[in-house]
Amino acid sequence: MPTIQNNQSKSQSLADKVSQEIEAAILNHELAVGDRLPTEPNLMAQYNVGRSTIREAIKVLVNLGLIEVIQGKGTTVIHDTLPDPTISKALREAPAIEAYEARKALEISIVNLACLNRNATDLKALGYYLEIRAAAAKRHSIEAYRQADEKFHEAIIEAAHNSVIATIYEHFWQSFNDRFGKQFIELKFHSDQPIIHQNILKAIEQQDVHLAIQWRQIL
Repeated sequence: MPTIQNNQSKSQSLADKVSQEIEAAILNHELAVGDRLPTEPNLMAQYNVGRSTIREAIKVLVNLGLIEVIQGKGTTVIHDTLPDPTISKALREAPAIEAYEARKALEISIVNLACLNRNATDLKALGYYLEIRAAAAKRHSIEAYRQADEKFHEAIIEAAHNSVIATIYEHFWQSFNDRFGKQFIELKFHSDQPIIHQNILKAIEQQDVHLAIQWRQIL
């Protein structure tokens, strides 16, 4: 990533320049999902800007859903695509109940396809992430729980083997998470019902569409 010089045009701030450079690196896969950004001092030196500029640029990237900042763990790339602006706008303006209904409708369709299209590799991944999720809940580790829960649901999407649905849901989830993320995960964490997820997995394994949908509707 090239150094940003201080002779910026009046129409564009230093923070905009920095955020756009990092955004381009993420979208071009120079920075991959899971990669950590350099530390704040390193970014300041790399772009020849002050601390406030870096913090403002990071805030922009967080709002775009591309990175996540975790206290004590640094800044990590969590997505390498931008959410669809139409979906993002709809979710920002919709009543919360409509957003949750839309999420449930999408996930019911995905569970349906997963029952029909899953293979042995998919089932192994689903079982693995469900075990990690349960272990995190027992340890009361909300961050490990969040990661395992997301991986479990991503594995269901993989099991559907439909690239169109996967892309639509990815954009939807980015925007949904931007609006409800923290409170949604904490709610799931404190009301965790592992039996429901285990039964969803069992239904997918048995390719029982009706049972899988029935259990998903309970969540």
